[in-house]
Amino acid sequence: MQISAVEIPSLAGQTEFAISAILVEDGQAVQQGQILAHLDSSGGGHQLISPQAGYVVGLRAAPGAAVHAGQILCYICPRPSIPASQTGILAEANNPTGIDASTVILFGGGGHGKITIDLIRAMGTYRILGIIDDGLPAGSSVMGVPVLGGAKDLPELYRRGVRLAVNTVGGIGNVAARLKIFEILEESGFICPALIHPSAVVERSAWVDAGVQIFAHAYVGSEARIGFGSVINTAGIVHHDCVLGKVVNISPGATLAGSVIVEDHAQIGMLATVNVKVTVGAGALLGNGCTVKADVPPGMRVRAGAIWPEPRQKPPQD
Repeated sequence: MQISAVEIPSLAGQTEFAISAILVEDGQAVQQGQILAHLDSSGGGHQLISPQAGYVVGLRAAPGAAVHAGQILCYICPRPSIPASQTGILAEANNPTGIDASTVILFGGGGHGKITIDLIRAMGTYRILGIIDDGLPAGSSVMGVPVLGGAKDLPELYRRGVRLAVNTVGGIGNVAARLKIFEILEESGFICPALIHPSAVVERSAWVDAGVQIFAHAYVGSEARIGFGSVINTAGIVHHDCVLGKVVNISPGATLAGSVIVEDHAQIGMLATVNVKVTVGAGALLGNGCTVKADVPPGMRVRAGAIWPEPRQKPPQD
């Protein structure tokens, strides 16, 4: 039995994709024709299937990761493992486009950038080339990562084959700042991969879109859906059947019970708790430590430590 590569295809001119779901694990036995992963692009979806029966070897991608035509997702082999010398994953021979599929740049060198540097280093999947930040001098460094310049330098990085970028502007309290960075990166042609810390637990049935960042000790429950660019910070809990819209921020220690809906651009403060089947409207801001028991209208602010809806005052006793 031969070793077969599962390669990202070029489809109707589409060469860049995001992995929307991975249905197998490294070392898993598969059958010929079995679906391995789902790809999404601006031109639609596509399924990657196993070309033969065997075992998955060399799988290194995660849901939300950006991939390009010619990149090898994994190998189907006669045994659950083979010598690394036989795989050559992402070798130059399998990357004729000149696109650097293993390198990322970070846009933003502040506090959120620092924890993201540690997240990427813990993953071991990507190499950080450097930081783009208009507020930091080129040639300086953040946690050993060099500052490459500002937004004006993005076209040159793209020309050099860099395609992956991470939005490391947290935008807590000012979601417009984070949205602006996503716009700049999209206009410059960059793709934002999903990042998941090795200590986080993301159930296999959950759906994680591109640009999502899930930090240490977070939990994402069964059939939860995490929308593009959202952040689940340290020890955040997003339980079963929750749906997060685009660019939502779940702060450290916040907890969403089952079937919670958080609409686009909403922000959930530290240690806030949201009860089951509650909807948090677009752009709403929940303060630290609040308890939310009913739907929150779009754009509303729930103050820190409050209970929403606020308990009715009892009438004074005679």
